[in-house]
Amino acid sequence: MRRWVAAVLACLAAVAVAEAESLEAIRQRLRAEAGVCETLSSPADLPMVGLTVLPGDSHARLALDLTGQAETAGVLKKVAPRLVPGSRVFVPRALLSPLLADPRLEPLRLGPDTPTLWRLVRRRVDTTEGGPAVAVRNLQRLNGITDPRRLPRGARILVPRSLLKGRPEEPAPPLRLSKRYRVTKVSGLRRTPTPDDFSAVIRRRLRGRAWRRQLEPRKPDLVVIHTTEHRGAPLPNVASYIRRKRLTNYLVGPDGTVYEIVPDRYRAFGCGQSLWEGRYEVDFNAINVEVYADTSPGRPAGGGIRPAQYEALRALLGLLRGRYPGLHQGRVVTHRMVAVSYATGLRSRKGDPYVFDWARAGLPDNSQVIDQDVLVGRAKPCTDPRYADRMTEGQAAAARMGEL
Repeated sequence: MRRWVAAVLACLAAVAVAEAESLEAIRQRLRAEAGVCETLSSPADLPMVGLTVLPGDSHARLALDLTGQAETAGVLKKVAPRLVPGSRVFVPRALLSPLLADPRLEPLRLGPDTPTLWRLVRRRVDTTEGGPAVAVRNLQRLNGITDPRRLPRGARILVPRSLLKGRPEEPAPPLRLSKRYRVTKVSGLRRTPTPDDFSAVIRRRLRGRAWRRQLEPRKPDLVVIHTTEHRGAPLPNVASYIRRKRLTNYLVGPDGTVYEIVPDRYRAFGCGQSLWEGRYEVDFNAINVEVYADTSPGRPAGGGIRPAQYEALRALLGLLRGRYPGLHQGRVVTHRMVAVSYATGLRSRKGDPYVFDWARAGLPDNSQVIDQDVLVGRAKPCTDPRYADRMTEGQAAAARMGEL
């Protein structure tokens, strides 16, 4: 009798545990479906975004639409092995393109002037990343809309704030621009590369589409922030050296004066051996901005970037965004993010700026964005503890995701 009672009690306990586990699983699913995805973690411990799979979606199409890089399809297959139209998949926020990754959502409604999702996108949404068709599909995925033709008048569409056209931005401070150290000769500073501009190592490594991509005509679509690490040298000496070597497009002085070195329609030799989003020799499509500030390890705290320089950066970036519409806030990176050794493929070649306050420059922290080159194996994260301070959060996250 006692054995029978004990068995019954054990069964009841097991049922209670199973029910508790089932309830917790349901709670987690409901939280996720409600969009509170930040509380859920992937195996790489990254914040996730819930997206609805559309009819016709493949991993290749999702990779191009969500990240802009076809090579990330393999990662998406690991994150979401099966794509069932109408189902939800969860993608790391840091893997999304910068404009799409903005967690701040603004509601827009279909109305007389925007009766369809297409019209809404064309009038109110920034389509610099991929065009209107990609923007429409991504808004469908974010809002769970499998058939946009059935949207009623007045339907509410949530849009990442960074995607809104004419979004209010904090007014940029006035820009003090000087041409005191401007280069006089710009010969050889073209932005369209030729095969001879790439090292033999890169030419051997790349084939087919990847190689053709290196030779595409370039326009500035990236800003790279550097610091001088001048070790106490006065500004005139540093500026004269930079001008002679044509190392940057702009130099931000200690008082906030911005010196134009190489006009931004030409390239400067600031990044050297570099790789970003599958493109080597980043200088061809980057505008380099050097800040006169020694941020190297072991230097006094006062040697970092000054408040006047952050204000000057905000003003300069506002000028560049007006000149080149594709240079939105997500297209600003640091030298340590793009530097790579062509011989070893390691990201640890450069570490500047070691100190950089993204918020004071009026920017999101783009160092947290997953390094797609590390993710797909084009580059390797630094594992040498001597250079641990050169690794960004995006590189570390990419290394973890690569192990999934």
